[in-house]
Amino acid sequence: MTTHASSRAYARTRSGQVHYQVMGEGLPLLLLSESPRTHRQFRHLAPLLAPHFQTIAVDTPGYGNSDPPAQPVRIENVAATLVEFVQQLGHERVKVFGVHTGNKLAAVLAADWPHMVDRVVLAGYPHSIIPENVARNAAIKPIFDRFNPQYAADAHGSHRVRAWAAAQAALGNLWWPQKLLVGAEVTDADIGDAEAHAIDYVQGWRNTVAMYEAVFALDLAEHFKRIAAPTLVLEFRVPQEQHLGAQAERVAASMQDGRAAAVETGYPLALQDSAEPIARACLPFLLGTPAA
Repeated sequence: MTTHASSRAYARTRSGQVHYQVMGEGLPLLLLSESPRTHRQFRHLAPLLAPHFQTIAVDTPGYGNSDPPAQPVRIENVAATLVEFVQQLGHERVKVFGVHTGNKLAAVLAADWPHMVDRVVLAGYPHSIIPENVARNAAIKPIFDRFNPQYAADAHGSHRVRAWAAAQAALGNLWWPQKLLVGAEVTDADIGDAEAHAIDYVQGWRNTVAMYEAVFALDLAEHFKRIAAPTLVLEFRVPQEQHLGAQAERVAASMQDGRAAAVETGYPLALQDSAEPIARACLPFLLGTPAA
């Protein structure tokens, strides 16, 4: 496989600078990550897509090297910043791949700026693509709680120390994933994955509560129904979420031009562990070939 060089840059918007990584040439494909990940989340997937597209992996405002979004955070406002970002890069239309928080941003882009989005992939574990707010938010809350430990405030600031200690503990788990602790073999790529995850967490953990709260407030079902662009709902299926039921088929059926696909993968690092099957699942659709 041909190796595609990557480059990183900033685009200036009215909401601040947005950092991104580009790989490949051709039609632009916007890659939108989960919270608190950045362009680094696509370190395995982007090289598989770059032979076909110019991949543009974005640090969502508030994460990585991008400036934070305005407060209070709203998904619609972050999406508006991404529209300006795309315009600054000189593109009139893009394809979009969004995972978890990224799929919410992708849905809003496709629904509210239909002239800009050619095709869109909404990817994630079942909890992330449940359209109904109450059910989706209940499924997401245990994940949110990891970023939002509740400590009673006091005048001496001990609650800040406790929150800081909790952040350090979370970082330790990312620094030492199970694959490094108990794996029969450890590669340079494994170390690189752990490092990338840890860096993303350090750069973005302070902004994640506000972003999750913005996700909770988003009427995702309403946006799904308004998407006119061809849409692929790509579900990452894992035993840990069987209790939620498969979501892709029913979500796709609610859309104007939706279709569904699923990848059996691991939890919780699908883009890291299953980049090749994910690329195979979405490439025919993104290319618009008959196999889509």
